[in-house]
Amino acid sequence: MRFVLIALALVVPMAAAAKERAAFLVGQYATAEQCEKLRKVEAGGPKNVGTAPEVLDAGGFHGWEGGCEFTKIFEHDPGKSWTAIMLCSEGMSSTPGLYHFAKDETEDRFEVTGPGQDEDGPAAYLRCDAKKEN
Repeated sequence: MRFVLIALALVVPMAAAAKERAAFLVGQYATAEQCEKLRKVEAGGPKNVGTAPEVLDAGGFHGWEGGCEFTKIFEHDPGKSWTAIMLCSEGMSSTPGLYHFAKDETEDRFEVTGPGQDEDGPAAYLRCDAKKEN
């Protein structure tokens, strides 16, 4: 663990200036709960801290109070899994994070593992382009 933190401490300052886009993420993805929030906001509902969705797209994670941008992406298993160094911000605070994205071969979704992951395992991010009814 110490090695990972040291490596991130060395890589992230250099990578912070160079944003990458995740070409493997086409459209918007969200958990089922966040997708429902996105649909309500896109339908004209109020957008505030309690109703704004947290979504994932080729630029990173986006939410009301902060998000994470891709700084470096490594394709682990071609077309199936990727590991990314991301720079996450919330308010005035920015921290590096290491995330893993595994594509589900049967659905348009990804299993995402990252910092602060709970005991339930990876989070499932489904394709959620509300305006297209996905």
